[in-house]
Amino acid sequence: MAQIVKLKRSLTAGSKPTTSNLAVGELALNVNDGTVFLRKSGSAVGDSIKQFVTLDHQGILTGSLRASGSISASAFQGDGSQLTNITVAQVATTKANFTNQTSVTVDHNLATESPIIQVYDSTNFQLIPESIKLDNNNSATVTFSTATSGYIVVAQGGHLISGSISAASIDGLSGQIKTKLNAEGVFSSSAQITMGGDVSGTANAVVISSIDGGTV
Repeated sequence: MAQIVKLKRSLTAGSKPTTSNLAVGELALNVNDGTVFLRKSGSAVGDSIKQFVTLDHQGILTGSLRASGSISASAFQGDGSQLTNITVAQVATTKANFTNQTSVTVDHNLATESPIIQVYDSTNFQLIPESIKLDNNNSATVTFSTATSGYIVVAQGGHLISGSISAASIDGLSGQIKTKLNAEGVFSSSAQITMGGDVSGTANAVVISSIDGGTV
């Protein structure tokens, strides 16, 4: 009759074995989480429990993860404080989340002296921090008077914006232009206008007709 060999296992979510549970080289399973563990021993790493990582791993990895080659993902999360050799396009923005902190350093890597930095709380309301310090062209530190949670958005600043818009599309601009022209006495052609202030006359007058306080 065939024999079934069963490894040590746990049905409890989040449960992990310790070195007292496993012999060196022995495997164990958490069948609730779908994780596999190995007791490893050696002079370089000591006696410890190692967890196998699967392609659909959803837990939190503790420690360092090194990869050779490229990594692609739909999104990356974290403050990016340990990222190096990264070039960010000037049209891009950098977002850094923070939780219960009074000081947050953002490495935006935009290589600019004029970043645009905005801060929002965890409910998407804009905040005014106690201070924003530009540490260098690639990093800034935001401080708060009390512990705060939310996120920081950093964008490239200092761009020249070009384009045009019809004056008729700007609410109230037409009336303001007329008021300004009357106040400044700016005109063209030979149309007759009324100039406010102490001077009066016509646009085509060679000599100003009168000035308050005397005649010319």
